[in-house]
Amino acid sequence: MKTFKTEERALAVSEPESPLADKAVRMLAKSIYQTLKDEGCQHKDIIGVSSQLIGMVTSAMEDTRLK
Repeated sequence: MKTFKTEERALAVSEPESPLADKAVRMLAKSIYQTLKDEGCQHKDIIGVSSQLIGMVTSAMEDTRLK
């Protein structure tokens, strides 16, 4: 388990470490954002896509927990 400490609290993360480094995650997010903007998506559309992605990840995590 990986633990991150801040001045306010310690947060324990039980998920295995991501194969993507923080910098790679930021670059991927920026690339996706820019592609959506270039395709004409507005901020509300990008928020909608983000919400759907979070929902998919949440569902996958729940499915894994139930097995």
